[in-house]
Amino acid sequence: TLYHVKTEIFPPLGTEYCKTGSLCSLEVSITRLVDLSEVDRDEALTESDGYCTTKLMYEVVDNSSNWAVCGKSSGVISMPVAARATHKVHMEVMPLFAGYLPFPDVRLFKYLPHHSAHSMQLDADSWIENDNLSVDKNVDDQADSSSIRSRGSLHSAASGEHKGLPMPRLQSFSSGQVFNCSMGMQILVIPSKDDHVLEVNIT
Repeated sequence: TLYHVKTEIFPPLGTEYCKTGSLCSLEVSITRLVDLSEVDRDEALTESDGYCTTKLMYEVVDNSSNWAVCGKSSGVISMPVAARATHKVHMEVMPLFAGYLPFPDVRLFKYLPHHSAHSMQLDADSWIENDNLSVDKNVDDQADSSSIRSRGSLHSAASGEHKGLPMPRLQSFSSGQVFNCSMGMQILVIPSKDDHVLEVNIT
C-alpha cells in the first residue's frame, strides 16, 4: 500500500451536527506510507537533489446525490515520495438530505504530465479554451456574431501550433495501492429548522 486516504466532515462552527442546506467542511488527508520504490519510477516522478516528488490528482464525487460538493472538487497536488508525508485538502460540502449519510467518494490517480518542452507552456485552461475554439471554427462564416468569427480566426492561426501536442493523462492505481479508511463511513445530518412539514390526510 502506497497511500492512506482519510476523509473527515465537520459541522459549521458553533454547531454540533451537520444540517441540511448548511455548508460543512470536508478535509481529505493523503498520507504516503512508504519511501521511494520501483513502482514510483514513472513519468510523474520528479527528482531534484535527492528529493523526489510525484504528481497526484484527487477527485471528490458523490454518485448517490446526498451531498453537493461546493467549489473545486478536484485538483493536482505535488506529493513528496517519503514515508509519512501528508497533504491535506479542504473544501465545502452541503448535505441535501437528513439521516445517516455516507461520505462522498475520494478518488486518487497518478497524474502523468507530457514532457514536450513547448507544450508544457500550455496550462489546462489553454486546452479548454482551444477545445471551445475548435467548436466555434465550424460555425457558418455568415454568423451574425463577430466575436464568434474572431474566435474562429484565432483558432485557425493557432491550430497549427497546438495541434497534435500530447495531453496530460491519468493512471489508476493498482488494487491495494491506495487504502481509503473512510470508505463506508457515515455521518448524522439533522433536518434544518427551516424545513416545511406537509401533512396529508387520507379519507
